[in-house]
Parts: sequence; C-alpha cells; structure tokens
Amino acid sequence: MSDAAIKWLPAELDLGPLELAGGGPGEAADAGPVVELALSDLVQDAGGEVVLYNDSGMRALGLVAEAPVVGEGQASPHITASGDDVTGFRYVSFANGLTLYYQDGLDLIVRTT
Repeated sequence: MSDAAIKWLPAELDLGPLELAGGGPGEAADAGPVVELALSDLVQDAGGEVVLYNDSGMRALGLVAEAPVVGEGQASPHITASGDDVTGFRYVSFANGLTLYYQDGLDLIVRTT
C-alpha cells in the first residue's frame, strides 16, 4: 500500500473523547495506539453493508463518522448482498444507511464529527 492512500495525522493531534460501540454511555477506550478509519472511506455493497474481518488480531479500531449511530447489536442469521455470512457478528448502523459488521473481540471506537 502506498503512502498516498493513507492520511497521516500529526502525533500531537487531539482526537477528542472516543467511545466504545456497544459499551455503556461515556465508556472511554483504553489509552494506546488505535488504527483509525473514516466512515466515508469504507466501500459499501449493494445493500449498504461493509464487513470487517479482523485477520490481523487488532484489539481496537477507531472509526471517524460523519453520520450518527442509529443502531448496534449482534447480527441474527444474515447474508450480505456481497455474499458474506455475518451471523453472530457485531454491527453498528449509521444514519447515512451504512451498516458495518465486525467480529466479536474487536473494540470498535466510534467518534462522530
């Protein structure tokens, strides 16, 4: 992957409070380095769904979202439009129609802008 595809942020940048998806109100994430993606960078399938497989074993992933969270939980039996079986995955849905499915064991940290 080239550096052109990565938006590097200065180390001293204050990202503000981060909250865990699925955690209680105001539950802050542990301090430490977190990979952070922008919601707008995720490519949806025809059903507005994105599936994140945590093959790298990350503990946490930060997600900067322009749209507020409107739902979250654990998926019942479901196959996405792109053919991924997300049964049992955690999910978070946003007001812009995108639903992100991710594997249990990953702390998804959502920060809305």
